[in-house]
Amino acid sequence: MRELCTLPNALLRKKSQKVEEIDAGIRELADEMVEFMRLNQDKRMRPVGLSAVQLGELVRMFAFLANPAAGADASVDIYVLVNPELVYSKGIHRVTEGCLSIPGRTFDLKRAKIVKIRGLTLDGQVRSFRGRDFMAQVFQHELDPQEGILVDQRSKEV
Repeated sequence: MRELCTLPNALLRKKSQKVEEIDAGIRELADEMVEFMRLNQDKRMRPVGLSAVQLGELVRMFAFLANPAAGADASVDIYVLVNPELVYSKGIHRVTEGCLSIPGRTFDLKRAKIVKIRGLTLDGQVRSFRGRDFMAQVFQHELDPQEGILVDQRSKEV
Protein backbone atom coordinates (compact mmCIF):
# COMPACT_ATOMS: atom_id res chain seq x y z
CA MET A 1 0.00 0.00 0.00
CA ARG A 2 1.21 3.49 -0.85
CA GLU A 3 2.14 5.96 1.86
CA LEU A 4 0.12 9.11 2.40
CA CYS A 5 1.96 12.20 1.10
CA THR A 6 2.17 15.03 3.61
CA LEU A 7 3.74 18.48 3.48
CA PRO A 8 6.43 19.38 2.64
CA ASN A 9 6.17 16.84 -0.22
CA ALA A 10 6.42 18.99 -3.38
CA LEU A 11 3.97 16.77 -5.31
CA LEU A 12 1.12 18.22 -3.27
CA ARG A 13 1.72 21.68 -4.79
CA LYS A 14 1.71 20.49 -8.42
CA LYS A 15 -1.21 20.38 -10.85
CA SER A 16 -2.48 16.92 -11.64
CA GLN A 17 -2.85 15.65 -15.20
CA LYS A 18 -6.10 14.69 -16.87
CA VAL A 19 -6.61 10.94 -17.15
CA GLU A 20 -6.62 10.09 -20.85
CA GLU A 21 -7.57 6.44 -20.47
CA ILE A 22 -9.10 4.49 -17.62
CA ASP A 23 -6.69 1.58 -17.79
CA ALA A 24 -5.48 -1.10 -15.39
CA GLY A 25 -3.11 1.36 -13.70
CA ILE A 26 -5.92 3.84 -12.97
CA ARG A 27 -8.17 1.05 -11.69
CA GLU A 28 -5.37 -0.22 -9.43
CA LEU A 29 -4.82 3.29 -8.05
CA ALA A 30 -8.58 3.64 -7.44
CA ASP A 31 -8.57 0.32 -5.56
CA GLU A 32 -5.66 1.54 -3.41
CA MET A 33 -7.44 4.81 -2.66
CA VAL A 34 -10.61 3.00 -1.61
CA GLU A 35 -8.60 0.51 0.46
CA PHE A 36 -6.70 3.36 2.18
CA MET A 37 -9.99 5.03 3.10
CA ARG A 38 -11.54 1.77 4.37
CA LEU A 39 -8.47 0.82 6.43
CA ASN A 40 -8.40 4.21 8.13
CA GLN A 41 -12.11 4.63 8.98
CA ASP A 42 -11.67 3.22 12.46
CA LYS A 43 -8.49 5.16 13.18
CA ARG A 44 -7.70 8.73 14.11
CA MET A 45 -7.61 9.80 10.45
CA ARG A 46 -11.14 8.84 9.33
CA PRO A 47 -10.86 10.23 5.78
CA VAL A 48 -14.05 11.33 4.03
CA GLY A 49 -12.18 11.99 0.80
CA LEU A 50 -8.81 11.33 -0.79
CA SER A 51 -7.17 12.81 -3.89
CA ALA A 52 -4.84 10.68 -6.01
CA VAL A 53 -1.96 13.07 -5.41
CA GLN A 54 -2.16 12.26 -1.70
CA LEU A 55 -0.99 8.76 -2.63
CA GLY A 56 1.73 10.16 -4.87
CA GLU A 57 0.02 10.13 -8.28
CA LEU A 58 -0.46 13.38 -10.21
CA VAL A 59 -3.70 12.37 -11.91
CA ARG A 60 -7.11 14.00 -11.69
CA MET A 61 -9.02 11.56 -9.54
CA PHE A 62 -10.49 11.44 -6.06
CA ALA A 63 -12.45 9.10 -3.82
CA PHE A 64 -15.11 10.08 -1.29
CA LEU A 65 -17.51 8.51 1.16
CA ALA A 66 -21.06 8.37 -0.15
CA ASN A 67 -22.38 9.11 3.34
CA PRO A 68 -19.76 10.51 5.75
CA ALA A 69 -22.34 10.46 8.57
CA ALA A 70 -22.30 6.64 8.47
CA GLY A 71 -19.19 6.67 10.64
CA ALA A 72 -16.69 3.83 10.86
CA ASP A 73 -18.86 1.33 8.98
CA ALA A 74 -16.44 -0.54 6.69
CA SER A 75 -19.29 -1.44 4.34
CA VAL A 76 -19.99 2.21 3.52
CA ASP A 77 -19.92 3.09 -0.18
CA ILE A 78 -16.89 4.90 -1.50
CA TYR A 79 -17.12 6.52 -4.93
CA VAL A 80 -14.20 7.28 -7.23
CA LEU A 81 -14.39 10.07 -9.81
CA VAL A 82 -11.93 10.43 -12.66
CA ASN A 83 -11.32 13.89 -14.13
CA PRO A 84 -13.78 15.51 -11.71
CA GLU A 85 -14.78 19.10 -12.31
CA LEU A 86 -16.94 21.70 -10.65
CA VAL A 87 -20.13 22.31 -12.63
CA TYR A 88 -21.59 25.03 -10.42
CA SER A 89 -21.46 26.46 -6.93
CA LYS A 90 -23.91 28.55 -4.94
CA GLY A 91 -23.86 30.41 -1.64
CA ILE A 92 -21.01 30.80 0.82
CA HIS A 93 -20.46 29.63 4.37
CA ARG A 94 -17.55 29.56 6.79
CA VAL A 95 -16.09 26.19 7.65
CA THR A 96 -13.19 24.69 9.55
CA GLU A 97 -11.18 22.02 7.76
CA GLY A 98 -8.30 19.72 8.40
CA CYS A 99 -6.36 17.82 5.77
CA LEU A 100 -4.76 14.38 5.89
CA SER A 101 -1.72 15.86 4.14
CA ILE A 102 -1.34 18.60 6.77
CA PRO A 103 -1.70 16.56 9.97
CA GLY A 104 -2.57 18.20 13.26
CA ARG A 105 -3.69 21.55 11.83
CA THR A 106 -7.08 23.07 11.06
CA PHE A 107 -8.00 26.04 8.93
CA ASP A 108 -10.89 28.51 8.76
CA LEU A 109 -12.12 29.35 5.27
CA LYS A 110 -15.11 30.09 3.06
CA ARG A 111 -16.60 27.40 0.86
CA ALA A 112 -19.63 27.31 -1.42
CA LYS A 113 -22.72 26.00 0.35
CA ILE A 114 -24.02 24.01 -2.63
CA VAL A 115 -21.98 22.51 -5.47
CA LYS A 116 -22.44 20.16 -8.35
CA ILE A 117 -19.50 18.15 -9.65
CA ARG A 118 -19.14 15.86 -12.63
CA GLY A 119 -16.60 13.22 -13.58
CA LEU A 120 -16.18 9.73 -14.95
CA THR A 121 -16.78 6.49 -13.12
CA LEU A 122 -14.20 3.73 -13.50
CA ASP A 123 -16.52 2.30 -16.18
CA GLY A 124 -16.14 5.52 -18.19
CA GLN A 125 -19.67 6.75 -17.50
CA VAL A 126 -20.30 10.44 -16.81
CA ARG A 127 -21.67 10.86 -13.30
CA SER A 128 -22.75 14.00 -11.43
CA PHE A 129 -23.07 14.59 -7.71
CA ARG A 130 -24.68 17.47 -5.88
CA GLY A 131 -23.45 18.37 -2.43
CA ARG A 132 -24.85 20.67 0.21
CA ASP A 133 -23.06 21.96 3.32
CA PHE A 134 -20.61 19.24 4.43
CA MET A 135 -20.67 17.27 1.16
CA ALA A 136 -20.15 20.49 -0.81
CA GLN A 137 -17.17 21.14 1.44
CA VAL A 138 -15.79 17.63 0.82
CA PHE A 139 -16.10 17.99 -2.96
CA GLN A 140 -14.34 21.37 -2.98
CA HIS A 141 -11.64 20.13 -0.61
CA GLU A 142 -10.86 17.17 -2.92
CA LEU A 143 -10.97 19.22 -6.12
CA ASP A 144 -8.35 21.69 -4.86
CA PRO A 145 -5.34 19.32 -4.77
CA GLN A 146 -5.84 18.63 -8.46
CA GLU A 147 -4.81 22.23 -9.03
CA GLY A 148 -1.91 21.95 -6.57
CA ILE A 149 -3.84 23.80 -3.87
CA LEU A 150 -4.20 22.62 -0.29
CA VAL A 151 -6.46 24.02 2.39
CA ASP A 152 -3.60 26.06 3.92
CA GLN A 153 -3.53 28.19 0.75
CA ARG A 154 -7.27 28.91 0.92
CA SER A 155 -7.41 30.14 4.49
CA LYS A 156 -5.85 31.29 7.66
CA GLU A 157 -4.92 28.77 10.32
CA VAL A 158 -7.29 28.47 13.28
